Amino acid sequence: MTYISSLYRKRDYNNTIAFAKREAMAEGEHKKALETARKMLGKGFLKEDIQEITGLSIEEIEHLK
Repeated sequence: MTYISSLYRKRDYNNTIAFAKREAMAEGEHKKALETARKMLGKGFLKEDIQEITGLSIEEIEHLK
């Protein structure tokens, strides 16, 4: 393996790890938004207010019922 090839492999590995971390963070944020929306529904918040605060779609909020 040449030096350049090893640099490419290391770059690809680092990019793969960075991508996986971003995906995991996004998934965690979405789960937290769903949890918050469930609590807000339970407290009687309007769907439109929940949408504004959490960033979820109305369809996602309605699906929580």
